[in-house]
Amino acid sequence: MPERKHKLTRVLTVAAAAFAVAATAMPPAQADWGTGWGGGTPTIGSIESHVEIRVSESGKDGKHLTSVGVNYDPPACWYEPAYTPESFDAAFQQVLAGLSGAMGAEAKRQYDALKADGDFHRGQSGQWWGMVKTKKAWDLPTTAPCTQQPGIVWVPTGNPPPGMLAVTPLMLSKLAYGATKLPPPSVKLSPNPDKQTVNLPTYVSFEQPIQPVSVTASLNYLGVSVAASTLAVPVSLSIDAGTSDASPAMCTYPFTKTGNGYQVDSSSAGCNITYQRSSRGSTYPLTAKVTWKVTWTPSTNPNAQPANPLPDGVTGGVPQDVIVREIQTIVTQ
Repeated sequence: MPERKHKLTRVLTVAAAAFAVAATAMPPAQADWGTGWGGGTPTIGSIESHVEIRVSESGKDGKHLTSVGVNYDPPACWYEPAYTPESFDAAFQQVLAGLSGAMGAEAKRQYDALKADGDFHRGQSGQWWGMVKTKKAWDLPTTAPCTQQPGIVWVPTGNPPPGMLAVTPLMLSKLAYGATKLPPPSVKLSPNPDKQTVNLPTYVSFEQPIQPVSVTASLNYLGVSVAASTLAVPVSLSIDAGTSDASPAMCTYPFTKTGNGYQVDSSSAGCNITYQRSSRGSTYPLTAKVTWKVTWTPSTNPNAQPANPLPDGVTGGVPQDVIVREIQTIVTQ
């Protein structure tokens, strides 16, 4: 029995290699998987992952969040359902048709072995699961789980066996976190940026309330359904005057819930940037940064309870060039 298991593992490893060769001719996927894995689209050889990423409208034009204090990386690899016995057989035949030479001959031998060893598990309840590898996985040492396990495995219907890197809600929450885009803060200044005055406070607000951003990563394929959703809510706005010639030079404000969004209005706050010296024909680069509280749920509903914490995220906006002038006082006698 151990010899047969070793033989089958080799068959599946060579089969996965054959699919990887065929993948070079496949077009890239269109899903935005974020920047956490160094780019690229997760694939199972020539088979794209069936995990779908859905982003709320408020997060489609933003920038990928930066986690606060920790490096929070999405998983480098995972297993997910890829084929029925019949579709694996058909896909393998399609790959064989595109191979030649030594690789084609070896792949054909492995195909024949799978046919002889249970005919791809036809008539049995289960699916062939494939390992999805992100670009990050290819940079891991050869001893890492992503590189030590076969690319395609048979999984009977039910829960995947213990120890298998099967897709989970926690994994999907990391995928959703990595795909989260947050709108850059564009604060409104009063007085306007080109009309700032020495010793007068600078009030900040937003033209429109900032909306929460949700991302759902879900898999619903071959009878396996797994999902996770993240929700990012703005909690604080930090303003930097861009110069030490201001007192205070930095202020932080909490967001207030208003309607279906969040707003800041510093006109009644105890801290407001106040420039002490004119910009003397130049400008000061005032910057804004928003900190977001991020949570996740093991469902397609980002507002479900209980919500589990994820690392906070931050987004920064483009610096605003601020012109500060002295108030000229004319005294007549």
